[in-house]
Amino acid sequence: MAKLPQNVRPGGIATLSTRRGSNSATFRVRIEDITVDEVISVGQPTQGGKPVVFTRSEPVVMIVQTEGVKVTIQGEFVKTETEDDLVMVLIKVLGVETEQRRAFHRLPIRIDVTSAWYWKGTGNPVAAGILVGSLPTANAHEVDFDESDPDDGQDKRAHTSAHVATPAPAPSTTASSFLTLGPRLPAPVAGATPPPAAKPQPVVEVKEPEKPKIDENAVEGVWVRLDEVEVCDYSGGGIAFVTHRPLPLSTWVSATYPLPVDMGPITVTGQVRSTRRRSVEGRNRTYIAGIQYTKLERTDQDRVVRSIFKYELEKARKASGL
Repeated sequence: MAKLPQNVRPGGIATLSTRRGSNSATFRVRIEDITVDEVISVGQPTQGGKPVVFTRSEPVVMIVQTEGVKVTIQGEFVKTETEDDLVMVLIKVLGVETEQRRAFHRLPIRIDVTSAWYWKGTGNPVAAGILVGSLPTANAHEVDFDESDPDDGQDKRAHTSAHVATPAPAPSTTASSFLTLGPRLPAPVAGATPPPAAKPQPVVEVKEPEKPKIDENAVEGVWVRLDEVEVCDYSGGGIAFVTHRPLPLSTWVSATYPLPVDMGPITVTGQVRSTRRRSVEGRNRTYIAGIQYTKLERTDQDRVVRSIFKYELEKARKASGL
């Protein structure tokens, strides 16, 4: 028999999903009671103002989201009961899965980054094993990288140059007559047969060679160094830093920075999940990029969390004069 966790209790709100053939439906229900034999009673859901009718042993899925934990319950419909004018649906629990979501405290702090790099290209360089400092891939020069300001509302390609059309000089009178009438033919000679006119040659259209197409799933590009990067907050799940270059969403980033309270340096790798402009006026615009870790060992993650705890503990001691 599947055992429900203690954080699933009467009074909680859950989503109840059913699937009948190719149709599926999801309802929001309230848990009214849980019996010792792991049977959950919920209020009968309605659809279009009408009560939803279940069939005997119909499979259902319930999802209960508690603080930090998501509980998925596999069950089946048992029966319907009426108690105090409240119609309740009884569901027998068959299986339980829990998904722990670890919450991290973010520490606002300013730290100069030792080194920071971003992947200017396509694909996942981490999965492909392309480390920071590796040589560019063979087709790195063909990769287009959008470096537009996310707040400008317009695309500013880094490698697109502006072309200004200049009017061509007006042709001279002699050149104009030559272009319209062509070269003058020699005067005919009496008794001589004029040579046959030259046949017009067909115009051959010259096409520019097509650029080879790049597979979006292929790993093509190069690691590019970011200068003057500063951490503005970090946690065990991600980091935010200030940079002078706008980074598109999902860009791969690798950064090395010293943890506070003499916890040593750490190197983190992740993807950009948010980018916003920090300063509006002037040319020296800065941006705050939010990075979610994608490759961080558990020991390094624990070291990050401990550094935050030690930093705030030292800060509290200094504030109290100890």
